[in-house]
Amino acid sequence: MSLGQGNLLNQRYRIVEILGRGGMGAVYRAVDESLGVDVAVKENLFTSDDYARQFRMEAMILAGMRHPNLPRVTDHFVLDGQGQYLVMDYIEGDDLRQRIEKTGTLNEAEAIRIGAAVCDALTFLHSRKPPILHRDIKLGNIKLTSDGNVILVDFGLAKMAWEHEETMTGARAMTPGYSPPEQYGTARTDARSDIYSLGATLYAAISGVVPEDSLMRAVDGVELTPLRKHNSTISERLAGVIEKAMAPSPGNRYQTAEEFKQALLNCQKSDDNPQQDNDSTPTAAQRTRPKPRQAGGLLRLFLLVLLMTLTVLAVILFSPANRQFVASFLALATHPTATLTQTATPTSAASSTPTPTAVVLPSSSPTSTRTRTPASTKTPLPTATLVTPSVVAATQPAASPAAASPASGEIAFASIVNKAAQIFLINADGSNLRQLTQAPNGACSFSWKPDGRELIYASPCRAKSLLYPDSGLYLLDLETGLTRPLLKEVQGEFDPAWSPDGTHIAFTSLRDGTWQIYIYDLTTSETTRLTEAQNDVNSRFPAWSPDGKQIVYTARVRGMLQIWSMNPDGTEKQRLVQNNNSVSDYLPAWSPDGAFLLFSENNFELSAPAWLMRLEQGQKQAVRLEAAIPPVVDVSFAPQGIWLAYETVVDSHQAIYLFNTQTGERKPLTGGSPVEDFDPLWRPILQP
Repeated sequence: MSLGQGNLLNQRYRIVEILGRGGMGAVYRAVDESLGVDVAVKENLFTSDDYARQFRMEAMILAGMRHPNLPRVTDHFVLDGQGQYLVMDYIEGDDLRQRIEKTGTLNEAEAIRIGAAVCDALTFLHSRKPPILHRDIKLGNIKLTSDGNVILVDFGLAKMAWEHEETMTGARAMTPGYSPPEQYGTARTDARSDIYSLGATLYAAISGVVPEDSLMRAVDGVELTPLRKHNSTISERLAGVIEKAMAPSPGNRYQTAEEFKQALLNCQKSDDNPQQDNDSTPTAAQRTRPKPRQAGGLLRLFLLVLLMTLTVLAVILFSPANRQFVASFLALATHPTATLTQTATPTSAASSTPTPTAVVLPSSSPTSTRTRTPASTKTPLPTATLVTPSVVAATQPAASPAAASPASGEIAFASIVNKAAQIFLINADGSNLRQLTQAPNGACSFSWKPDGRELIYASPCRAKSLLYPDSGLYLLDLETGLTRPLLKEVQGEFDPAWSPDGTHIAFTSLRDGTWQIYIYDLTTSETTRLTEAQNDVNSRFPAWSPDGKQIVYTARVRGMLQIWSMNPDGTEKQRLVQNNNSVSDYLPAWSPDGAFLLFSENNFELSAPAWLMRLEQGQKQAVRLEAAIPPVVDVSFAPQGIWLAYETVVDSHQAIYLFNTQTGERKPLTGGSPVEDFDPLWRPILQP
């Protein structure tokens, strides 16, 4: 039952206003008419055994706590046929999310003060017998009072860390971007889990950006964007402290909240003199001390820079290896509308040849423009202002006929444009980049129709994510530009995979509360669920075999990812790859002839980047492809089967690379700029 203004609850609490409402209940501001003070009343209408028990536990946890950075519970009661209620101190003031929306991101001093205060609350919680874990620290759960106090609120996911206790179903929720990897699935959480969440909260408060999801970092090869790339005013010391707190492996984080607090407070000390105390006010002697003479130093610095510049220029002009750069530069000078792009390629044994700078010259052909607007759509899509991904036309000489340049193919990929992802198409030699989608809320997670003339994609998509809970699937006809939804209702659909005969689409959906795989029949418009959430198993990333007789997919079992297969009707499920429980396998891709599978694998505990594995048809043990330098995720085969496109990380940014499976040749397709590129997918050979 929803309470309205003026309602009297339990003959004592007069409702003043609704502070927030969700599917499980609401939080109200009320007046305690017995004491004449404002209180917050939390309501739970979802009274299944697990959630009811979790709500009672929250009352027990808070009732016995007294700490200046924690709220105080004053009452708890159950109204038959209505719900459970928790009464606590009303905290006047904004939460941290509201504060940032009003006045902007935190400066360094504010972040340290708030972080240290929350650490004090966590130290108190973690030192209880048994320890209490909050498990839902985020911007909205940190309140800032008018007198400057910091209060950690909302213990709806908290739990007492009894030894060997399994997490209750009602407490398994997590917040992508803030929750650590061990909180997904059934992995054990401890005090270091709260440290991760506080680190992620400070990261978001300083940068204004929710950090990359921890599970994607742990199993999908995604790297955390350095905090100073978002906010360069933050010191390297504070950025390092926060990023350490967010290490995917618990062993690499601060081990206690007190340790995290001291690291934060130490950031208040001068970077020039780490030994000075926190009071940085200069003494009288320091104020009167003459400043060092700087003119001579500036002159020496100028001469050194000039000498280095001349040396680099000489190398560029006279080194045979850089003659192409000179030619490119001259081409740019004589073609004012040309674009000069350059990518820094990671040093490796397989990629030791310097990547030449490429000049993309304007073409008279209308198909070679960098953007392409669909001719028309049923729902008009606003034109986006493009931030063009950095494209490199890698021109390394072919080592053999098998290593011939894959210039004849085309590769689609997603790239962030104006804070939302859009799908682009590019020739495999790095030329003719054009934008395919202009979805207002972004598009990614897509699949080609076998004839290469139509795409199905998920939207909204603002960035690469573990889940897309509010997304639906949409079909884009590349010839007409028409876009239409696949399903009548949006229920969290993504990971589409078109069957080889073009009659079915497999996809992942959250419609039943878990990641599971469904199949849609394009001829009958019927949707069928293929996987079941038994023993807390989630499933996603479906991939059809070339003959259409099997679907391989990724199943999450007891917190680890495994490669499984099934028939297109969901029967005969079996695990394909047998390995130990310390590694996760995910994102399978079939070779065009169906002879083998490639997939990514990495280790949770070591936080190692994902490497590439090959599994021959009929085998249970996979072998590692050492020539593919990690991280390697989301691989896609060229139609001929020799070249791969895959996602990797360059200078902390997601980029697309190409890899020759026969020679080990590795070359960049995108990268070298702050643009994030992901979800590469080779276009099928166009069919008439």
